[in-house]
Amino acid sequence: MLVVLTGVVTVASLGVRSVVRNQEKRLLRERAGEVALVLTTAFNGVKSSFPVLAMAPQSSVSGQQPPFADMARPLLANGVVTVGVAEGHDGVLTVLASAGDGPVPGQTLAGDRASLGRRALGAQNLVSGFLAEGPGKRLSISLASGSPRRVVVYEESLVDATRPVPTPRGSPFSELNVALYASPRADPSKLIFTTTQHMPRSGQLVHMSVAVGVDPWLLVAGSKQPLVGGLAADSPWVVLAVGLLIAFLTSLLIESLGKRRAYALALVDERTGELQQALKEGSRLEEAERQARELAESANQSKSEFLSRMSHELRTPLNAVVGFAQLLELDDLTDTQREEVAQIVKGGRHLLDLINEVLDISRIESGRFAVSAEPVRVAEVLGETLDLVRPLADHHDIELLGDPSRSDQSFVLADRQRLKQVLLNLSANAIKYNRPGGTVGFSCEHTAEGRLRINVADTGPGIRPEHLGLLFSPFERLGAERTDVEGTGLGLSLSRRLAEAMGGTLGVSTELGRGSTFWVDLPVAEGPLERYLRLDTPSHTQGQEPASRPDGRPKVLYIEDNLSNLSLVERIFAQRAHVDLLVAMQGQLGLDLAREHRPALVLLDLHLPDIGGDQVLEQLRDDPTTRTIPVVMISADATSGQVQRLVAAGARSYLTKPIDVRELLRLIDDTLGAAL
Repeated sequence: MLVVLTGVVTVASLGVRSVVRNQEKRLLRERAGEVALVLTTAFNGVKSSFPVLAMAPQSSVSGQQPPFADMARPLLANGVVTVGVAEGHDGVLTVLASAGDGPVPGQTLAGDRASLGRRALGAQNLVSGFLAEGPGKRLSISLASGSPRRVVVYEESLVDATRPVPTPRGSPFSELNVALYASPRADPSKLIFTTTQHMPRSGQLVHMSVAVGVDPWLLVAGSKQPLVGGLAADSPWVVLAVGLLIAFLTSLLIESLGKRRAYALALVDERTGELQQALKEGSRLEEAERQARELAESANQSKSEFLSRMSHELRTPLNAVVGFAQLLELDDLTDTQREEVAQIVKGGRHLLDLINEVLDISRIESGRFAVSAEPVRVAEVLGETLDLVRPLADHHDIELLGDPSRSDQSFVLADRQRLKQVLLNLSANAIKYNRPGGTVGFSCEHTAEGRLRINVADTGPGIRPEHLGLLFSPFERLGAERTDVEGTGLGLSLSRRLAEAMGGTLGVSTELGRGSTFWVDLPVAEGPLERYLRLDTPSHTQGQEPASRPDGRPKVLYIEDNLSNLSLVERIFAQRAHVDLLVAMQGQLGLDLAREHRPALVLLDLHLPDIGGDQVLEQLRDDPTTRTIPVVMISADATSGQVQRLVAAGARSYLTKPIDVRELLRLIDDTLGAAL
């Protein structure tokens, strides 16, 4: 009996140990995947800065660009020892510009540097390799740029794999021992860095491929301590020890009572067996519920950490791109160049806004997400979307079909910024996943029950039926992660949830080999100006007009990015001919106009494309020159908490959309009358 019980306990202990090890392996792979994502994002940031460096030597000569050394200084301050730009002719690479301790301008690249540069000219992405030149072991990364691809940008960093990289608390490496090889195998001579001098070569390890341009690198990760927790890691031994003790005591009890009380013991054994079975069933259900709860909490925490980390890691290199583009704007550019740089800045700023809102998907799931729905003219949003994606379409040789000026002039009930975000996501996907020389078409159609459908159709390869169920899942890219098309897998999931938050729907129709059409349905709404004309407008304008200022006409500043709302307010102010109306479609421009003209009243929309209306209000109140100007907030968000927050921040009043014309005119007359 003792042998049987010991065997059962041993098997149970081994089973628990197997479960713990499998859980440990899964968590280790998840942590390693996060580290690999951080590394891939960092190298994508390096790649994004190379084209700007490639243009620097020619631009610097003509005075259109800061000196190359100034542009390279941030890289040299972050561990890079050599940065250079070389031009290739007939296999010979001549240095055009350099910074650091490498070859100087006019010299030709030789040895490993020349081999790596020539390999970059033949590749379509970053190439990497070790150099035998110069003191110390060096890792070089190169990228060919220009059209034709004759310019090579390279940077070199010293590698000292004998000194482990510190892993501060909170870093992606804090729980792991990590080794990174610039090779598809764990080759000690290709080791770039490690977090420990004693990286194990067997046991609980994860070998994960990291794509650095065209070269596959290898990431080897092992946990520093049990990822499932110390108690869970020791649970097999606890089960074994307690089980053996129980088995031993039970065998003694059976041995001592078996001979004299066989019948009574048999009856007790029967009842005990039934009770143990019930207890086991209850314990099993409780354990299953606990594991499910822990898995759900762990998954949610991992998702939040990933979104936050991704937002930070993407924002850093994008800030460099936008910053360099803004520097280019200050130079003496041709009209074509200025237009191209303006598109870079415009697209970059929009992308920064998009990254700042990546966490919206979590707020939507938790029910803490709010939209400001108002009548939005579809043609205006489509026109802005086409302007933003046109450079991307030109880059991919895609033709955009559809004239916004001839599009449906209907209004839909939506949050303007969120609708543009949805259309940008759909348009960018239609361009990136299209075929060369393809088209992307934009159209609108009215559907049943008073809704308008906006279609974005591409001529790409289409989507397989078995993939449609995963199309709107977060982080799911349907195999695109193995291609050169960049993305996170969040765009379609976030777009569908944004559409649903605005009271609409988002769907797709597709045909293999013919393309796909993504569409968003939204409720049709009445335009602000149309609503104003439908109402009995004379009754809204009755009353005595305030007298003019002794020193001139009073001014009212209206800060609003919705052209339809601007048209409505301009029509309303036609009833107050003694008042000059100033208009700004961006928050920063509105601040500049307020400081210059010092209007008698500011009408301020809450949702603006560059900075929020609440931030504009805060800056108006902090500036002594504008502190006393009355500010009236205008928004479709009518929640009491929002109203109380902005009134407490210094707003004189809060008007909700659609605008009540009588209330607006009364407020204007009262404010301007008091200001006389």
